[in-house]
Amino acid sequence: MVIVITSELSDGTLLLDAHTETTFEGVRAAQRKLAEIRVDGYDTVHVAGLIEGDDVGEQLDILGIMSVRLNVHHLIVVGEGARRMHQTAEQEGSWGGESIPVFGVEHAYDEVVNLRGPRVAILVTGGVDADMGDVAERLREDRP
Repeated sequence: MVIVITSELSDGTLLLDAHTETTFEGVRAAQRKLAEIRVDGYDTVHVAGLIEGDDVGEQLDILGIMSVRLNVHHLIVVGEGARRMHQTAEQEGSWGGESIPVFGVEHAYDEVVNLRGPRVAILVTGGVDADMGDVAERLREDRP
């Protein structure tokens, strides 16, 4: 069962906090929840870190492909280990800056904070090599 804590932020942004999800199955289920919200007219953002598992490379490819096919508007990929998700999203058709690779949590927050606003849904999923919970917490507390 995927755990996604949903909160509406003071500026109308909808935060989907799934930072504890670090498995392929958990992140993929969280992506589906984000896609359901997109259907309701939200712009969508997914902030994703490196997942855990036995075949991480192939799984990152699938997550990158699914981001494009589910029409996630912005994919922010955190860390060198997860970069393959960004590369696959670009190969799948995310050419216009929709997919953004960043080196760490600080850079991820700097990118995502500029995308906040009414009718924007931001999904934060976990990373085994980065504290993705910090991104969700900073967004929730409206702190820089």
